[in-house]
Amino acid sequence: MRYQLTIDDYIGDWGYSKRYVRQVLAGYAGKHVDVKISSLGGDLNHALDIRKQFLDHGDVTVHLSGFVASAATVIAMGAKRIIIGKYTMYLVHKCSNFVDAWGSYNADEMAALIEKLTENKQENDKIDVMLATMYAEKCNKKVAEILDVLKRGAWLTAQEAYDMGFVDEIADEDSGVKLNCSADTLAKFAAIGLPLDGLKLSQQPVDEPTNNNKPMNKKTFDFEAAGALLNQADITPDNDGYVSVTAEDFEKLSGKLDELQTTVTQNAATIAERDAKIAELTEQVENLKKQPADDTTDIKDDGAADEKVNSKSLYDSVKNLI
Repeated sequence: MRYQLTIDDYIGDWGYSKRYVRQVLAGYAGKHVDVKISSLGGDLNHALDIRKQFLDHGDVTVHLSGFVASAATVIAMGAKRIIIGKYTMYLVHKCSNFVDAWGSYNADEMAALIEKLTENKQENDKIDVMLATMYAEKCNKKVAEILDVLKRGAWLTAQEAYDMGFVDEIADEDSGVKLNCSADTLAKFAAIGLPLDGLKLSQQPVDEPTNNNKPMNKKTFDFEAAGALLNQADITPDNDGYVSVTAEDFEKLSGKLDELQTTVTQNAATIAERDAKIAELTEQVENLKKQPADDTTDIKDDGAADEKVNSKSLYDSVKNLI
């Protein structure tokens, strides 16, 4: 699979920023874009902007793999289609921000801190409702139901994310190796504040039949004409020999086929008309060949018969040459 954009680290100024994504998408204006996302999230401000960029671009398919969490799920909401890998973990949660409340406080200072934190909580509540509304539109569920999912903040398997409606498709993968949630990995998640609920420790590789049992498609296909029509430079079939196209792309191909069919019909009518004319002329020629030829009786008289030739006139004509 060839991706036009890969987001596999922090989302924000120190990683994949909204400015970087805007620059990449500008190079694919009017073209289909496949985006691979494998990120634990980042800055919500950048994530919301990137989501809107995907929406504005209009033809973006997102492919989720590994651990996809927080802001990474937000940017995926802007895609036309979201595909999650079979062994991918997915996490949505309520928003959070850094709180600096360390130190000694008297009663008045505590009251001021409580007031400040209360205002902060109210702002976060608004953001949570906004996020829940965004997810709910994708999942076709009630906002209250999604708020419960955000509050729980648990990791979802690919199947759970699909069942909830966060993604559109589960992609079968070539590898039968599941995610390895080692103790070290879980410790890293805890260190950056991500919940561990839903994760299992030390999932080992499993020997289960996957696409490894299917032969890799080695045949070379020529999709140059279709690629030119769809403005796609690289159309590649999967291991099963299938090529995925969007409904818009299929509609465009259908319209072109209709145009070609109309042209073929018109050309066929023109050729039939010409064939009929040729047959008519051929018949006229054959009929002319069968008719008797005209008698020829006229003989051109140039008057030479009236001249008399004798020995004297012959001598007179050559005497000057002697």
